[in-house]
Amino acid sequence: MGALSRLTGDSRYEAAALRALRKLWSMRSSLNLLGTTLDVITGEWIEYSSGIGAGVDSFYEYLLKAHILFGRDEFWDMFHSAYVAVQKYFRHGPWYHEADMRSGKATYWQLTSLQAFWPGLQILVGDVSAANSSHREFFHVWEMFGVLPERYLLDQEMLHPTEKYYPLRPELAESTFYLYQATKDPWYLEVGESIMNSLINTQG
Repeated sequence: MGALSRLTGDSRYEAAALRALRKLWSMRSSLNLLGTTLDVITGEWIEYSSGIGAGVDSFYEYLLKAHILFGRDEFWDMFHSAYVAVQKYFRHGPWYHEADMRSGKATYWQLTSLQAFWPGLQILVGDVSAANSSHREFFHVWEMFGVLPERYLLDQEMLHPTEKYYPLRPELAESTFYLYQATKDPWYLEVGESIMNSLINTQG
């Protein structure tokens, strides 16, 4: 919306997005965590369990990228507070589980394919070590199945019974690209090649 305002000269788009962002940030918990689902009529949270996957992933991604694109300190301040909270309450070794936004207590131990954007985001922050650690775990799951399943239950080490599919999400490939650009480690080129070969070989 910010880019649209700049391209059109109409500030209303960015202003509307900023109002929504500031309202959403005002609804965070005392732990600086957000839920994944809210009622847009009442303004109340419907789902308090949160993580870095579906329902909240874009909040983190576009908040940081908006700071990079527009240079507003406000975006960075929000993102940094949220990032610190994620690392404190969601991270468990190389994995990120879900937790209750109000208490920080773990709720669901699962990997979802949308979470694979996180290592790439960490590269943009400069947290290369953490990015490498989580990326390797995502790729390990990819190697197990030939694709990254939509949902994998970490605590049971099994596919979710109703979400065994892979809808060609690009997040892992994007994170692999960012990690290669940041480190120039040729292993990431091998990962990229492996991803491409898997996609070619699994065509129906």
